[in-house]
Amino acid sequence: MPELAFALRRRRGELPSTLRRAGRLGDRHISTLVSLAVAGPATVSELAERMDMSIAHASLVVGELADVGLIDRDHDERDRRRIIVSLSEKAKPAVAEMRNRHAAPLGRFLADLDDAEAERFIDQLTTLIAYLRDQPAPAVKESASESGRADA
Repeated sequence: MPELAFALRRRRGELPSTLRRAGRLGDRHISTLVSLAVAGPATVSELAERMDMSIAHASLVVGELADVGLIDRDHDERDRRRIIVSLSEKAKPAVAEMRNRHAAPLGRFLADLDDAEAERFIDQLTTLIAYLRDQPAPAVKESASESGRADA
């Protein structure tokens, strides 16, 4: 497993030039950008909950990312008191490039699996993520190949 951790750290360090030029971005900065790309715009408190960090820390990260032009803060049109955080136009292509670069090895790996193997892998990965988050493991789905077999 140390090899996996090393490979993930190495790949995480591969940032597109736009993000490298933005200065010293830590894991929380990158995770925040990816969260906004994947789950969409959010308030700082929603982002804090999503990212499992305090509102104060999320506010700090948002401010730092806004200062370098990677996120926008806009008033919610339905409630002008709320501030909505989103990826800036400058950040969108760089974050998409980073996500594609990071997803490519997983895509190649999954392409080498048949449907049942890929489904099992995704189920196991989902369980691992739950354990890493100290959450109960999700119920394992019965695959189509297993549902048709008779018990011995």
